[in-house]
Order: sequence, then structure tokens, then C-alpha cells
Amino acid sequence: MGLWKQLSRLWKRSGKQSDTELESMDDSEQERQIEESELAHHLSQIVDSTYEMEDLKREYELVTSYFSDIQKIEQMEPMQQRRLEDDAGKILMLEKNRKEYQHAPKRISSERYQLFMRLEEEVPNAIHRLEELEDMRSKIKRDLEYLEGEKGAIKYEEEELQNRQTTLRNIAVVIGVLTVLTVIACLFLNLQYELELAGAGAGIAIVAVIVEFFLFLGYNRANYDRKVCYQKHNRAIQLQNKVKIKWLNNTNNLDFLYTKYEINSRKELEYEWEQYRLTVEEEERYQKNIGDLRVYQEEVVANLKQAGVWDAEIWLQQILALVDKREMVEVKHSLNVRRQKLRERMKQNEEARQNSLVCVKGILTEHPELKEQAREVLTSYHIAV
Repeated sequence: MGLWKQLSRLWKRSGKQSDTELESMDDSEQERQIEESELAHHLSQIVDSTYEMEDLKREYELVTSYFSDIQKIEQMEPMQQRRLEDDAGKILMLEKNRKEYQHAPKRISSERYQLFMRLEEEVPNAIHRLEELEDMRSKIKRDLEYLEGEKGAIKYEEEELQNRQTTLRNIAVVIGVLTVLTVIACLFLNLQYELELAGAGAGIAIVAVIVEFFLFLGYNRANYDRKVCYQKHNRAIQLQNKVKIKWLNNTNNLDFLYTKYEINSRKELEYEWEQYRLTVEEEERYQKNIGDLRVYQEEVVANLKQAGVWDAEIWLQQILALVDKREMVEVKHSLNVRRQKLRERMKQNEEARQNSLVCVKGILTEHPELKEQAREVLTSYHIAV
């Protein structure tokens, strides 16, 4: 902005006049205004070229210093060179490990990580407690299945005993009826036809009584066994009720832990806990990696400064060149290309500056009254012509 304020003085008069006033001017006056405008343009070009040349020279000196640094690195003592390469190699390895960690998929979500970090001291005991509860749950389940099976077996046995009692009762009734009919028939034949069948009837009656006695014993035995089955059935129900209470308590404890750790089983908690521990270990290695990386970077910078390298820190951005000679050749080539382009730009800039100087001198030769204004502009920017 300062430049344009200085240059604005050269065409201040022409800027205030209207188009109608320009028409009233003579040719010499209009030519002078054109010369003033052209002078202002060339002065601006000289100032811009001068400052740009200074920037280009500084950049050129910077590139030259990089070449000098490369030469100092290549001329280091063999032992110092090996130490530098070793440190650079370790930096490359640490940076590779760091990138692998940064791009590795997460083992566990951030929410789960925060949960385990908050309950870190409780998780091992929780895993042990879950193992006990889940083992107990399996035992309780087996007990319930066993008791249910035992109830079914008792019920089946009770039905068999009931069927046996029915059968024995029916047999006893049939035998009793047949015995009575037989005795009556013997008495009838004995009275009607005077046949001696009393002994036979008595024998049949005695046999029938004996059979009935054993049937009675069998019936009573079946009745006793039914009572025993009923007691066993009641005992099985009582045991089942107790086991169901254990099942309910066990389920409540498991549900509490499942809800607390947001899991469905002990194995899930064990897996996620293992992933959490691995994540913590990886983070610890990552932090150690950062510390080691900083140490080796400091050693590389100190080694380079000891060798007289001007900008030692810049080599941390191209550490591979300190290890791989081919990469160093690429760095040299890049610097050469950059320096060549700087030379071309400096040449073009200088040519443009010289052309503007020639034009300015020509204008000032024709209009000496503008010399003071031109000198004032250039002097304000510390430019000597």
C-alpha cells in the first residue's frame, strides 16, 4: 500500500480531471500524463523485482546451504557416520511401528475401553465369580433335569402299581366267584345224586383260600409300594423347589453381572478383557516408542550439529536419506532442480528489472521534472539506482 501511495502522486492531477477536461488538454499535456502513468508502472515493477530478487537470493542461499550440509554429512568420520546411520535406522523402524499402531484396527470400542478402565480392579474377580456361577448354573440345571426325570419315573412306577392292584383285585374276585360256584355245585351234586364230592369241594375251597391269601399279600405290597412312591414323589417335589430357588438366586446374580459388564457370558467378558489388556500393552509400547523416537531424533540432531550441519532439524523430515544412499542422490537431484529453477527466475526477474530501469531512465530523460518524485519513491524502499 505504501508503494501505491508514493506512486499516486505521479498521476494525482490526471486522476482528478474528468473526460471533458481531457478533451480540453493539448497533446503535450496528455502525453505527459501518459508518461507519468508509465513511470509509475515501471517504478512499481522495479520495487517488486527488487524485493522478489532478495527473496530468491535468500532461497538460493538456503538451497546452497543444504548442499553444504550434504557435503558435511558425507565427509563425516566413519564411526560417526555409522552411529548416525544406526540412529536413523532406529528412527525409521520406530516410525514404521508407530504408523502400524495408528492404522491398526481397534481391538475394542472406546466405550468398552472406558468401562474396563473404570472397573479394571474388579474385572478379574468378576470373571472368577462368573465362572463359579455359570458352573453352578450347569449343576443346578442337571439337578433339575434329574429331579424331573425322577418324578416321571416315580409317576410311571405308581401307575404300574395301581394297574397291578387292579389286576390282583380282579383276579381275586374271579377266583372267589369260581370257588363259591364250585363249592355250591359240589354240594348240589352231593345232595341230589349222593355223590361224594365234599372232599373235592373242601380241597378246592382250601386252595382258593390260599391263592386269595397270596393275592391279598400282593395287593397290600403294591399298596405299600404306592405309598412309598407317593413319599418319593413329594420328596422330589420338595427338592425340586429348593433347587428352583437356587436357580433363581443364581440367575439373579448372573443377570446382575451380565448387566454390569454389558455381556452375555463369561467367555465374552474374558475375550474383551484380554483385548483390553492387549490394547493397554500396545498403548504402553506406543508411548515408549514415542519416547525412544524423541531420544534417537535428539541424538541424530546432536550428531549432525557436531558435524557442522547448519539445519540439522530438517533432516528429521528426510531421515531415509541418512540411511539409503539412493535416497540421498534423490535429495541432491531435487535440490539441483530447485536451484536451477531459482537461477532461471532470478535471471528473468533481473531482466524485467533492467528493462524497467531503462524505461524509467528514458522517461526521466524526456521529463526531468519527474526525477525528484521517482527518486523519492525508490529511496522510500531503500532502492539505489
